[in-house]
Amino acid sequence: MDFSLEIFTTYLFQERFLVAAGVTLAVATAAQAIGVVIGLVLALFALSRFRVLRAITAGYIWIWRGTPPLVQLLLLYFGLPQIGIRIGVLEAGLIGLGCYAGAFMAEIFRAGIQSVSPDQMQAARAMGFSRLGAIRYVVLPQAFRIILPPFGNEFASMMRTTSLLSVISFEELLRVTRIAINETYHVIELYSVAAVYYLLMYSLWLIVQTQLERLAQRGMVARRSEATTTAVLSAAD
Repeated sequence: MDFSLEIFTTYLFQERFLVAAGVTLAVATAAQAIGVVIGLVLALFALSRFRVLRAITAGYIWIWRGTPPLVQLLLLYFGLPQIGIRIGVLEAGLIGLGCYAGAFMAEIFRAGIQSVSPDQMQAARAMGFSRLGAIRYVVLPQAFRIILPPFGNEFASMMRTTSLLSVISFEELLRVTRIAINETYHVIELYSVAAVYYLLMYSLWLIVQTQLERLAQRGMVARRSEATTTAVLSAAD
């Protein structure tokens, strides 16, 4: 069967595909936000002096990075009801994808924080900052430039990973595509429509990520220039 350009263009601008793409982007954003919060907390645990907190982080990362996200979603949505815990499809999706993202973000945050010179932490503590205050106001702003590129890659991956939610009947882009295929039997045209939407979302995010990286780089250059100027003025005095 030949590729039908008419079917492709008709469904490309169909409202339900536009809505499904918006839902996919919203779910990816929410899940990634959950992952950022979890990842930051786990990164702080990993850098803690307490062995128990470091063990919690190691165990969490081992479980969530060592098992496929599809298995995690199936356990949450179909497995939990067997022990009396029932959650909706959206809740299962956000929890599953958010916790999965958190395991990766924990390593990204940890590496970013450790990339900042320990002297920065010592200087902040000498100025009266608490450990958490020093991380928040001194270390993290400097680590942001290091964290941003892998974070961008994780979010780009998350937009594609949301397609797994179709397995638990959540109506994101891939689920809507499959429903349309069952109605029309135009497989290649409708999967091509889905591919175009995924590529469009990915391309838009690349533009946003590039701009964020440029802003972060400018901010770093500005801070370095300010620090150099301060040092020169101090030496002159």
